[in-house]
Amino acid sequence: MKNRVGLGTFPLANVFSKVTENNAEKIVHTFLDSGGYYIDTAPMYGFGEVERLLGKALKGYPRDKFYIATKCGFIDVEGKTFQTLQKSSKYEDIIRECEISLKRLNLDYIDLYFVHSPDPNTPFDETISALMKLQKSGKIKDIGVSNVNLKELKEYNKFGKVKYIQNRFSLINRSIDKDFVHYLLDKQIKLIPYQVIDRGQLSGKVFEGFENLRQGDLRIGRSDWLPEKVNIISDWVKENLSSIAKDLGITIGKLSISWALHQKFTGFVIVGQTGTEHLIVALKSNEIILPNYVLEKIDDAYYKLEKEIQNKYHQTIREFRGLNEKFY
Repeated sequence: MKNRVGLGTFPLANVFSKVTENNAEKIVHTFLDSGGYYIDTAPMYGFGEVERLLGKALKGYPRDKFYIATKCGFIDVEGKTFQTLQKSSKYEDIIRECEISLKRLNLDYIDLYFVHSPDPNTPFDETISALMKLQKSGKIKDIGVSNVNLKELKEYNKFGKVKYIQNRFSLINRSIDKDFVHYLLDKQIKLIPYQVIDRGQLSGKVFEGFENLRQGDLRIGRSDWLPEKVNIISDWVKENLSSIAKDLGITIGKLSISWALHQKFTGFVIVGQTGTEHLIVALKSNEIILPNYVLEKIDDAYYKLEKEIQNKYHQTIREFRGLNEKFY
């Protein structure tokens, strides 16, 4: 049975704290040497540099010892910035970008290839046709779509080829509603949630505070990282999740990861790390069994937060945090 805690490589692009290339390779090696299997990346992470780094770091590991997920949907990423990225999910662009990713990764095939997010200028059928072509040719194994709502997922899955979706999801970001869950279970599509610890807000870091984020940290200025909102979530974590985790003898982060793994529609989860110590701790979340009474306590705490925000701000938790229906 593979460890279902996957390595998210976005932090290796220096978007939160500085990570040297040597340390990034050490993180990948520690992940694999500690029993990790699933690795998630994308061309836009470091604008090609993270894929290239993985191509170096994975040398020497047997191909069946890791499962790589990467993405398409942005073109000619090298030398770009987040402001200058160009989106395209056109047939020829997906075919070309797949070849470029394979070269950067130094691989013959990609285990899971996602559409990073829907392209409003390209028909869904054209995009999925390109992915099916790549699958038929052996360039990719599994097809996935990312940052989608239910309507978009249904469009992508007309041919029944979608195996995974990847959306932002956590115990305070319940972005998958009942209709969405029903469709996933009915079609045997698995969710790969990202930001399951909400970039630190669902971890023990709440006790340290987030006032000293370094200049350039991607979190600064985001709607869900405005001081008032962070303080309310942090206080809730301290007063509610902390005691649940303490009773179980685990960290708040491990509780948050384990909760996501316990959702019946979850395949594996993505956890980004910038150091090896926390990475090893995160991997151990796979071993945790949460009894039903604990899952119920987490839900009760969530409903308590929901009621508090509704009464004070007349908003849902997601509206309060400035998150739209998909991921931001």
